[in-house]
Amino acid sequence: MWERIEVDGKPALKDPVLIVSLSTNLSQYRAMYSQAKELTNFMLQEMEFTRIATIYSSAFPPVAVISDDGTVRLSSAEFYSHPGSRDLVLLAGDSSPHDEQYEFAEAVLRYARELGVNEVVSIGARWTEQVAPPSAVPKVTGFASDEAGVAVLKSHGIEIVKDEPAPFFASLVVGFAEKFGMRGYKISVDHGEPSPHPLSVIQLLGVLEKMFGIKLQTEGLEAKAQEMAKEIQSIDTPDTPRERAGVYG
Repeated sequence: MWERIEVDGKPALKDPVLIVSLSTNLSQYRAMYSQAKELTNFMLQEMEFTRIATIYSSAFPPVAVISDDGTVRLSSAEFYSHPGSRDLVLLAGDSSPHDEQYEFAEAVLRYARELGVNEVVSIGARWTEQVAPPSAVPKVTGFASDEAGVAVLKSHGIEIVKDEPAPFFASLVVGFAEKFGMRGYKISVDHGEPSPHPLSVIQLLGVLEKMFGIKLQTEGLEAKAQEMAKEIQSIDTPDTPRERAGVYG
Protein backbone atom coordinates (compact mmCIF):
# COMPACT_ATOMS: atom_id res chain seq x y z
CA MET A 1 0.00 0.00 0.00
CA TRP A 2 1.27 3.47 -0.89
CA GLU A 3 0.81 5.79 2.06
CA ARG A 4 1.89 9.29 2.99
CA ILE A 5 1.16 11.21 6.20
CA GLU A 6 1.87 14.93 6.19
CA VAL A 7 2.03 16.27 9.74
CA ASP A 8 1.10 19.89 10.51
CA GLY A 9 2.19 19.63 14.12
CA LYS A 10 2.40 17.26 17.07
CA PRO A 11 0.31 18.71 19.87
CA ALA A 12 0.60 17.58 23.48
CA LEU A 13 -2.75 15.84 23.86
CA LYS A 14 -4.49 14.99 27.12
CA ASP A 15 -5.75 11.38 27.31
CA PRO A 16 -6.92 11.57 23.69
CA VAL A 17 -9.65 9.46 22.12
CA LEU A 18 -9.76 8.87 18.36
CA ILE A 19 -13.11 9.16 16.55
CA VAL A 20 -12.94 7.51 13.13
CA SER A 21 -15.83 8.76 11.01
CA LEU A 22 -15.43 8.08 7.28
CA SER A 23 -18.12 7.19 4.75
CA THR A 24 -17.95 5.63 1.30
CA ASN A 25 -17.89 7.99 -1.66
CA LEU A 26 -19.40 5.45 -4.08
CA SER A 27 -22.45 7.17 -5.51
CA GLN A 28 -24.62 4.03 -5.45
CA TYR A 29 -24.20 3.70 -1.68
CA ARG A 30 -23.71 7.30 -0.56
CA ALA A 31 -27.41 7.93 0.08
CA MET A 32 -27.68 4.98 2.50
CA TYR A 33 -24.27 5.03 4.15
CA SER A 34 -23.14 8.67 4.55
CA GLN A 35 -24.02 9.02 8.25
CA ALA A 36 -20.38 9.09 9.44
CA LYS A 37 -19.38 11.82 6.97
CA GLU A 38 -22.44 13.88 7.91
CA LEU A 39 -21.49 13.55 11.58
CA THR A 40 -17.96 14.81 10.95
CA ASN A 41 -19.21 17.67 8.80
CA PHE A 42 -21.51 18.76 11.63
CA MET A 43 -18.81 18.45 14.29
CA LEU A 44 -16.27 20.38 12.20
CA GLN A 45 -18.84 23.10 11.63
CA GLU A 46 -19.97 23.41 15.25
CA MET A 47 -16.69 22.80 17.12
CA GLU A 48 -13.23 24.33 16.92
CA PHE A 49 -10.84 21.74 15.53
CA THR A 50 -7.22 22.11 14.49
CA ARG A 51 -5.87 19.98 11.67
CA ILE A 52 -2.80 18.07 12.80
CA ALA A 53 -2.13 15.69 9.90
CA THR A 54 -3.32 14.54 6.48
CA ILE A 55 -3.13 10.95 5.26
CA TYR A 56 -2.96 10.00 1.59
CA SER A 57 -3.18 6.37 0.56
CA SER A 58 -3.68 4.01 -2.36
CA ALA A 59 -6.42 2.50 -0.20
CA PHE A 60 -8.63 5.41 -1.23
CA PRO A 61 -10.43 5.20 -4.56
CA PRO A 62 -8.25 6.47 -7.43
CA VAL A 63 -10.13 9.74 -7.73
CA ALA A 64 -8.60 13.20 -7.63
CA VAL A 65 -10.74 16.00 -6.19
CA ILE A 66 -11.25 19.09 -8.37
CA SER A 67 -12.22 22.27 -6.50
CA ASP A 68 -14.51 25.09 -7.63
CA ASP A 69 -11.52 27.07 -8.91
CA GLY A 70 -10.31 24.24 -11.14
CA THR A 71 -7.38 23.12 -8.98
CA VAL A 72 -6.92 19.47 -8.12
CA ARG A 73 -5.77 17.51 -5.08
CA LEU A 74 -5.46 13.88 -4.08
CA SER A 75 -8.18 12.17 -2.08
CA SER A 76 -7.28 12.26 1.59
CA ALA A 77 -8.40 12.07 5.19
CA GLU A 78 -7.44 14.49 7.91
CA PHE A 79 -6.71 14.16 11.61
CA TYR A 80 -8.10 17.04 13.69
CA SER A 81 -7.75 17.77 17.41
CA HIS A 82 -10.14 19.47 19.83
CA PRO A 83 -9.30 20.22 23.48
CA GLY A 84 -11.52 19.05 26.32
CA SER A 85 -11.51 17.09 29.56
CA ARG A 86 -10.27 14.41 27.19
CA ASP A 87 -8.84 15.73 23.94
CA LEU A 88 -10.56 14.51 20.80
CA VAL A 89 -8.80 13.37 17.65
CA LEU A 90 -11.21 13.23 14.71
CA LEU A 91 -10.46 11.40 11.46
CA ALA A 92 -12.57 12.86 8.66
CA GLY A 93 -12.13 12.97 4.91
CA ASP A 94 -13.24 12.36 1.36
CA SER A 95 -13.94 8.65 1.64
CA SER A 96 -13.44 5.47 3.58
CA PRO A 97 -10.81 3.18 2.01
CA HIS A 98 -11.97 0.82 -0.72
CA ASP A 99 -8.83 -1.30 -1.07
CA GLU A 100 -6.09 -2.46 1.31
CA GLN A 101 -8.41 -1.86 4.24
CA TYR A 102 -6.34 -3.91 6.69
CA GLU A 103 -3.24 -1.92 5.87
CA PHE A 104 -5.07 1.39 6.08
CA ALA A 105 -6.52 0.49 9.49
CA GLU A 106 -3.01 -0.27 10.74
CA ALA A 107 -1.67 3.02 9.34
CA VAL A 108 -4.40 5.01 11.12
CA LEU A 109 -3.85 3.26 14.44
CA ARG A 110 -0.08 3.47 14.18
CA TYR A 111 -0.27 7.25 13.87
CA ALA A 112 -2.93 7.47 16.59
CA ARG A 113 -0.63 5.57 18.95
CA GLU A 114 2.08 8.17 18.31
CA LEU A 115 -0.43 10.79 19.51
CA GLY A 116 -1.05 8.87 22.75
CA VAL A 117 -4.51 7.56 21.84
CA ASN A 118 -5.67 4.57 23.91
CA GLU A 119 -9.33 4.43 22.85
CA VAL A 120 -10.80 4.51 19.35
CA VAL A 121 -14.47 4.93 18.43
CA SER A 122 -15.50 4.04 14.89
CA ILE A 123 -18.74 5.46 13.48
CA GLY A 124 -20.80 3.80 10.77
CA ALA A 125 -24.01 2.26 9.58
CA ARG A 126 -24.94 -1.32 10.38
CA TRP A 127 -24.90 -3.56 7.33
CA THR A 128 -26.87 -6.68 8.22
CA GLU A 129 -30.21 -5.67 9.66
CA GLN A 130 -33.45 -5.11 7.75
CA VAL A 131 -33.94 -1.61 6.41
CA ALA A 132 -35.86 0.43 8.98
CA PRO A 133 -38.98 2.39 7.94
CA PRO A 134 -38.08 5.95 6.88
CA SER A 135 -40.13 7.44 9.72
CA ALA A 136 -38.40 5.41 12.46
CA VAL A 137 -35.81 6.89 14.81
CA PRO A 138 -32.54 5.11 13.95
CA LYS A 139 -31.43 2.60 16.57
CA VAL A 140 -27.85 2.81 17.86
CA THR A 141 -26.00 -0.48 18.12
CA GLY A 142 -22.41 -1.35 18.82
CA PHE A 143 -19.66 -3.76 19.77
CA ALA A 144 -16.23 -3.45 21.33
CA SER A 145 -12.78 -5.01 21.30
CA ASP A 146 -13.10 -6.51 24.80
CA GLU A 147 -15.70 -7.33 27.43
CA ALA A 148 -14.94 -4.20 29.44
CA GLY A 149 -15.67 -2.14 26.34
CA VAL A 150 -18.95 -3.98 25.82
CA ALA A 151 -19.89 -3.12 29.42
CA VAL A 152 -19.17 0.56 28.70
CA LEU A 153 -21.49 0.52 25.69
CA LYS A 154 -24.22 -1.23 27.67
CA SER A 155 -23.92 1.37 30.43
CA HIS A 156 -24.79 4.05 27.87
CA GLY A 157 -27.85 2.20 26.62
CA ILE A 158 -26.35 0.94 23.37
CA GLU A 159 -27.74 -2.33 22.04
CA ILE A 160 -24.89 -4.82 21.62
CA VAL A 161 -24.45 -6.50 18.24
CA LYS A 162 -23.87 -10.26 18.52
CA ASP A 163 -23.08 -13.14 16.18
CA GLU A 164 -23.10 -11.35 12.82
CA PRO A 165 -20.44 -10.25 10.32
CA ALA A 166 -18.98 -6.76 10.71
CA PRO A 167 -17.46 -5.87 7.33
CA PHE A 168 -15.17 -3.18 5.99
CA PHE A 169 -12.74 -0.63 7.42
CA ALA A 170 -15.08 0.91 10.00
CA SER A 171 -15.24 -2.47 11.73
CA LEU A 172 -11.71 -3.67 10.98
CA VAL A 173 -10.20 -0.66 12.75
CA VAL A 174 -12.00 -1.76 15.92
CA GLY A 175 -10.74 -5.32 15.51
CA PHE A 176 -7.17 -4.04 15.15
CA ALA A 177 -7.34 -1.66 18.13
CA GLU A 178 -6.27 -4.18 20.76
CA LYS A 179 -3.14 -5.05 18.75
CA PHE A 180 -2.06 -1.41 19.18
CA GLY A 181 -2.75 -1.32 22.89
CA MET A 182 -6.10 0.43 22.49
CA ARG A 183 -9.72 -0.33 23.31
CA GLY A 184 -11.99 -0.13 20.29
CA TYR A 185 -15.69 0.65 20.01
CA LYS A 186 -17.96 0.50 16.97
CA ILE A 187 -21.09 2.66 17.10
CA SER A 188 -23.58 2.18 14.31
CA VAL A 189 -27.04 3.32 13.35
CA ASP A 190 -29.55 1.13 11.60
CA HIS A 191 -30.13 2.48 8.13
CA GLY A 192 -33.36 3.36 6.39
CA GLU A 193 -33.58 7.11 7.07
CA PRO A 194 -33.51 8.93 3.72
CA SER A 195 -30.50 11.06 2.89
CA PRO A 196 -29.43 13.34 4.48
CA HIS A 197 -29.57 11.65 7.89
CA PRO A 198 -30.32 14.23 10.60
CA LEU A 199 -31.97 11.75 12.97
CA SER A 200 -28.99 9.41 12.67
CA VAL A 201 -26.54 12.23 13.40
CA ILE A 202 -28.60 13.28 16.44
CA GLN A 203 -28.58 9.73 17.81
CA LEU A 204 -24.83 9.34 17.26
CA LEU A 205 -24.14 12.69 18.92
CA GLY A 206 -26.22 11.54 21.89
CA VAL A 207 -23.92 8.56 22.37
CA LEU A 208 -20.75 10.68 22.02
CA GLU A 209 -22.15 13.08 24.61
CA LYS A 210 -22.68 10.24 27.08
CA MET A 211 -19.27 8.73 26.46
CA PHE A 212 -17.07 11.83 26.10
CA GLY A 213 -19.11 14.88 27.05
CA ILE A 214 -19.48 16.18 23.46
CA LYS A 215 -22.54 18.40 23.70
CA LEU A 216 -23.75 20.24 20.61
CA GLN A 217 -26.94 22.11 19.78
CA THR A 218 -29.01 20.03 17.38
CA GLU A 219 -31.98 22.34 16.71
CA GLY A 220 -31.01 22.66 13.05
CA LEU A 221 -30.83 18.90 12.65
CA GLU A 222 -34.18 18.48 14.40
CA ALA A 223 -35.79 21.06 12.10
CA LYS A 224 -34.41 19.24 9.06
CA ALA A 225 -35.73 15.92 10.36
CA GLN A 226 -39.21 17.43 10.83
CA GLU A 227 -39.11 18.89 7.32
CA MET A 228 -38.15 15.51 5.89
CA ALA A 229 -40.89 13.77 7.90
CA LYS A 230 -43.50 16.03 6.29
CA GLU A 231 -42.12 15.26 2.85
CA ILE A 232 -42.22 11.53 3.58
CA GLN A 233 -45.81 11.75 4.84
CA SER A 234 -46.82 13.47 1.61
CA ILE A 235 -45.68 10.39 -0.28
CA ASP A 236 -47.79 7.28 0.18
CA THR A 237 -44.93 5.10 1.38
CA PRO A 238 -45.75 1.91 3.32
CA ASP A 239 -44.28 2.09 6.82
CA THR A 240 -42.99 -1.48 6.77
CA PRO A 241 -39.40 -2.63 6.34
CA ARG A 242 -38.43 -4.58 3.26
CA GLU A 243 -36.51 -7.79 3.67
CA ARG A 244 -32.77 -7.65 3.23
CA ALA A 245 -30.75 -10.60 2.07
CA GLY A 246 -27.38 -10.76 3.75
CA VAL A 247 -24.47 -8.33 3.65
CA TYR A 248 -24.07 -6.27 0.53
CA GLY A 249 -22.35 -3.07 -0.40
